[in-house]
Amino acid sequence: MDAFFAAVEQLDEPAHRGKPVIVGGLGPRGVVSTASYEARRYGVGSAMPMARARKLCPNAVYLAPRFSRYQEISQRVFAIIEEYTPILETISIDEAFFDLTGRTGGTIPPREIGSQIKRRVRETTGLTCSIGLAPNRFLAKLGSELCKPDGLLIIDPDRVQELLDPLPVRMIWGVGRVTEQRLTRLGLATIRDLRRAPLNLLAREFGAGGRALFRLAHGEDDSPVRVSRETKSISRETTFPADRYEQNEIEDVLHDLVADVAGQLRNEQLLGKTIRVKVRFPDFRTITRQVSVTIPTDSASLIEAFALDLLRHRVPLEGQGVRLLGVGVGGLTAAEVRQLALFD
Repeated sequence: MDAFFAAVEQLDEPAHRGKPVIVGGLGPRGVVSTASYEARRYGVGSAMPMARARKLCPNAVYLAPRFSRYQEISQRVFAIIEEYTPILETISIDEAFFDLTGRTGGTIPPREIGSQIKRRVRETTGLTCSIGLAPNRFLAKLGSELCKPDGLLIIDPDRVQELLDPLPVRMIWGVGRVTEQRLTRLGLATIRDLRRAPLNLLAREFGAGGRALFRLAHGEDDSPVRVSRETKSISRETTFPADRYEQNEIEDVLHDLVADVAGQLRNEQLLGKTIRVKVRFPDFRTITRQVSVTIPTDSASLIEAFALDLLRHRVPLEGQGVRLLGVGVGGLTAAEVRQLALFD
């Protein structure tokens, strides 16, 4: 999906359309989740500190995320794709791989399937998406990035190297800022440079990761599309604008986080057996505590009771501020059959 969170906000509020919209944590310690394309022209991007985004684009519309709304649209999009193939691997709320091998709908060519999906997503949700069609996951992901926004790029197997060679090494899967700097120091700035580099040099510098980089620079990726219908866990967390010290204030926020988690469990018709609490202190030390329950639940009151017990008795809060608080539920199962507790 294209600038998904921001695009949803512009869809739901016409007054935001055409304006820079930035979604994320609104406090001084918040982080940008998504920036609209209007905001990206100012240099704002995902994972950027919100304080820096406000300096770059002070006149933007700043909004907190609405995860339940994004989840609702995400489910509609994935349902459209599953009508063409059951082999769907969801990567995040707004991104997925799907495999059309042997499932091209008879005489319908892959390009037409991609076009149909894009058209139906727009008609159903009012939003745009970008699709890359290629021989493997790496190239498909790259294709979807290169044709954003609202694009469809088909990478011909015979023209893979022609496409890859001019691109900077940061376009390769797994190459972040630090790896890019290390590659640049070795004189490897483009994928062509990386492809021509001696394999023993890459293996010496990066170990097994160097061999993987070498293969990707040649457009090779044999990782399969793994069907991922089950959500492994559901969680919410928030970073406070200023460290919180008052127990009642911290517990009030925990109540709101639990309500969001329980709401998503019910929306996805899931029950969970493991309840987790995550706390980060001002020195960035982070601890996680969890407990398992006998009977899976989606009850906000039960989840909150266990989360409060963890917070009060297994997290050393005395005299320490809290920078970040999170709540999660794991061990998920479908809520098709529900066993009720005799005693809550």
